[in-house]
Amino acid sequence: MKICSAAAVLLAALACPASATEPQFGRWAIDSQHCSGWTKAGPLVVTANSVSLASETCTFGKMYKADRGLYIEGRCSGGGRHPISLVMKGDRLVVKWAAEPPQEMRRCG
Repeated sequence: MKICSAAAVLLAALACPASATEPQFGRWAIDSQHCSGWTKAGPLVVTANSVSLASETCTFGKMYKADRGLYIEGRCSGGGRHPISLVMKGDRLVVKWAAEPPQEMRRCG
């Protein structure tokens, strides 16, 4: 009976995989008025495999996590590869995109 119960739990776990999300995933902007439209001030859209800002979308090449940050080699629609860092600072996101200076963003509601 215990084997059947263990098998049922295992099958349920496989049928409903847990989806771990990073706190960086979502929509971000320097302020609420930039949560719509597409400018360098936002929104920044971060998913599990890409990041978009303004008219550029970058898919994740290499990526690693350290402390509260995601460090990404972005393969970008504008050509080339760019280093992108997304580091949580409390409830804000500090974004460093290629050679641009870091920007602190808030989550869009």
